[in-house]
Amino acid sequence: MKDFVPAELLEARWSAWLLDRNRRGTRSLLWIAVTLYPLFGVLDYLVAPRDWLWLLYSTRLVVTLLAVALFRVLPTPFFARHANVIASGYLILGAGGVSLMTVFLGGLASPYYAGLSLIIVATGLLFVWPAEVALVTHGSIVTTFIVVNAATNHVGAPLSVTLNLAFLVSTATVITIGQVVLYGAQREQVAAQLVIERTKANLERAHDKLKQLDQFKTQFFANVTHELQTPLTMILAPLELMVDDPTLEIDERQRQTLRSMYRSGVKLLKLLRDLLDLSRLEESRLRLRVAEHDLVPYCEGLLGQVMPLAQRKAIELTFASGAERAMVHCDLERLERVFVNLLSNATKFTPPQGHVRVTLEDEGASVRIDVKDDGPGFPSAMRDQVFERFFQVNMASTRQHGGTGIGLALAKELVELHGGEIWAESEEGAGATFSVRLVKDLEHFPPGALDRRASRRDKLDGQRAEDRGLVQWAADEASKDTYRLLEIEEATEKRVIERDADEGERPYTALVVEDTLDVLRVIHLALRRDFKVLAARDGRKGLELAIQHMPDLVITDLMMPEIDGLELTRRLRADARTRNIPIVMLTARGDLDDRVAGLETGVNAYLTKPFSTKELVSTVRALVDVQRRTAELMLTDKMDSLESIAGGLAHEINNPLNYVKSSIALLREQGDALRRLFEGAAGRSLVEAEQAQLVAAERRTRRLYETAEGGVRRIATTVDLMRRYSREGYARVAQPYDLFAAVRDTVDLVLPATGRDVRVEVDVAGDGVASCVPEEMNQLLSNLVQNAIEASPEGEGVVRVVGRSDATTVSMSVRDNGPGIKPEDRAKVFTPFYSTKEPGRGMGMGLTIVHRVATRLGGTVSVGGQSGQGAEFTVRIPRGGPATADPAAAPGAPSDADVT
Repeated sequence: MKDFVPAELLEARWSAWLLDRNRRGTRSLLWIAVTLYPLFGVLDYLVAPRDWLWLLYSTRLVVTLLAVALFRVLPTPFFARHANVIASGYLILGAGGVSLMTVFLGGLASPYYAGLSLIIVATGLLFVWPAEVALVTHGSIVTTFIVVNAATNHVGAPLSVTLNLAFLVSTATVITIGQVVLYGAQREQVAAQLVIERTKANLERAHDKLKQLDQFKTQFFANVTHELQTPLTMILAPLELMVDDPTLEIDERQRQTLRSMYRSGVKLLKLLRDLLDLSRLEESRLRLRVAEHDLVPYCEGLLGQVMPLAQRKAIELTFASGAERAMVHCDLERLERVFVNLLSNATKFTPPQGHVRVTLEDEGASVRIDVKDDGPGFPSAMRDQVFERFFQVNMASTRQHGGTGIGLALAKELVELHGGEIWAESEEGAGATFSVRLVKDLEHFPPGALDRRASRRDKLDGQRAEDRGLVQWAADEASKDTYRLLEIEEATEKRVIERDADEGERPYTALVVEDTLDVLRVIHLALRRDFKVLAARDGRKGLELAIQHMPDLVITDLMMPEIDGLELTRRLRADARTRNIPIVMLTARGDLDDRVAGLETGVNAYLTKPFSTKELVSTVRALVDVQRRTAELMLTDKMDSLESIAGGLAHEINNPLNYVKSSIALLREQGDALRRLFEGAAGRSLVEAEQAQLVAAERRTRRLYETAEGGVRRIATTVDLMRRYSREGYARVAQPYDLFAAVRDTVDLVLPATGRDVRVEVDVAGDGVASCVPEEMNQLLSNLVQNAIEASPEGEGVVRVVGRSDATTVSMSVRDNGPGIKPEDRAKVFTPFYSTKEPGRGMGMGLTIVHRVATRLGGTVSVGGQSGQGAEFTVRIPRGGPATADPAAAPGAPSDADVT
């Protein structure tokens, strides 16, 4: 408080207050002295010795005359400078007179000491003194009593003296402490009062300034809102011509974009006119063109126009009237905005398969219209708040329904301008009912609310005459159903975004999760060139679409119903199928805590609304490029791992293989020696059975030798292949490599490893030598062969590998007789991490590696075949390697030439 009020100001105020307070206390003291002090002379006459009455009366006369004199001193500056000294001195003088009386009435034991206590109590009641003044005054009063009686040797009975002094000192102590506390409390009170006064003054100044600013704001807002209609009309009029002109040579996608721009412009125009009407209502400048109308056929016609829109959401819309006619004096154009707003609210909040009921009742002097819905309703305590400007029931951070919050406020203002009333009734979870009561007659309208002119002029004073044509266009536009029922049309719209006819040809898929339709459409327009765009209005639906379609990118809002953006990100990152999908978060909340929370959850990029579409596109492309680079790193790591593993296995297998080969050679030598011994013993007579057994044993041994030698040769071939794969100690550089020999080796290695009963046919002809990195080419071939084998049916599968060459190119095609590839999946088969296999059966990197290796070498990869009739991948590699590209550079995304 002291910090709020300057010290010098507080001191000045406190000094002034203290002077005024003590001056009034002194005046009261003087009146008491002038009145009571002489009257106590009666007691002197009754109890004092007659010889000393002259002294006592003289004392009383002096004190009384001094009191009279001090009345003239009170208003003077002298008293202002010495107020405490004058008041304190006069009290001590009066107390001295009382002490003098005690000398003749028992000394220190005199009951007259009570007069001193009375003076001390009066001091505490009449004055606000600091501690030093109170101590001096009260101490002097007690001291005077003691000194006067001690000096005259009038002490009295010891017990009485003790009691008198004890009570007198106690009274002085209590009053002194009370004055100290009172002094501090009064000072704080003065400071608080000063703060209140300053605050009040500041508030009054701020209030006056706010009133002035509010007037400026209203006028400025009205002017700007009106002026915005002119350039907006200049935009909408040509757009309308372009949308409706069949001779204009634009494709359907461009026409759809123009139609979306026109629709958004009309929505903005309607919002501007609502805001303009609000400002006019605020200034009492809105005028009504009142005429008598029958509301029964009007309501039937309006609901007939709304019904097809409600049916899009499967809402049953009904109308019931308790009267055949309901004649009401009103401005029907203004009231239509009230009824359309109530119907748009009802259709917005009513769930599919719900009901909206409109009823009309004739109440004699008035007509009542009720609009009841089956929506979630709102707490009954909010029934007045829903009509406040910019208030929305679902104002939480994850609100489901949009809107500006001015519709019901404008409806209330228009109804009350008609002299009617509007109210709402609802219980949370039980729907809502909005009611309008209109008075039938004309007399209740205030004269200032009626427009007496023959035609409405929807312009401000001073508007240029050449603007009249534009205003007329806006007026004509406002009469169209598209404009009049725009809120209801948006409330019942089921389509999130328009689907592009050629979206299946896009190489990438983006999922946009956003609860605002306009933002969804803007993102769709920005990304539709490169992405097939999927849309969801809430996080739960977005999660379902992400798992179902496995998009290449997710763009999500932060604040959404059902599941917000952070929770959606957590669930995507927790699922093995979607954990590698890049995520971009859009939000209007751009503070640091939100950004940190998004990044910690797993968001790759964070953009704050309003965002630039260029920034969005750049961010998206950067994330896709990161995916490509990630695939490149995985390719390198995978080949390094294969090289190391293959080299290690080859080394580990080769040593025991040499042992087996040596053992078999020794066995063969022993077998040959056994056979020679048998032949040498041929001249001896052997039992025929023994001879037959020896022959059979020799034959079995020979077959075992041949089988073992075949297995060893097969193992040796495998080890040799693995050595060629690994090339230990070899730097990865391009060199001439026989692709046809490599594909035979690949089939021999991959087919046994898959363990599938599939027949692989290899048909190669010509020279298959091309410049490449052998390790990378082996990866390309093994991925193609393995994919084909795994796609072929067990037992009936046939994979055909065909290799051909010419002077400049070596080509190989791998075809299977599996289910083939769906047309919508062809553009994505080379995308990193995209896979049609079940979770856990592949990372979606095999064909990405194929594409990377081929494009790195300056070649191409194409995919053919029809769905249900197998797939065919064809790789074309130039013999001399890439002509211009840097072999170390990361290739770009597949182009239209790469994927057919």
